Amino acid sequence: MHTDKARAEFEAAYRTRYGSMPMMWSDSVAGYLSAHAAGAWWAWQASRRELVIQLPEKLTCDDGYPSDDMMMCNEHNRAVDKCRAAIEAAGVKVKE
Repeated sequence: MHTDKARAEFEAAYRTRYGSMPMMWSDSVAGYLSAHAAGAWWAWQASRRELVIQLPEKLTCDDGYPSDDMMMCNEHNRAVDKCRAAIEAAGVKVKE
């Protein structure tokens, strides 16, 4: 679940709360060198893992619908796909 966007959001929140408290990231340990920042990052990730969004089900669109209903059906499904992509890009799970 580690994404650059999730880490950037965490770091912005951390700096808002703790100001200039050190929080240097190390690729060699895949984590923060500061124990305080590492603990906060663990909690941030854990909170994101527990968050799961359930989207509306996609509709089955078939040729039996009148054209306006078919367009609305397809638009609904595109909206569900766009929502899923945006939620997952934020590092949050979508319930299958």
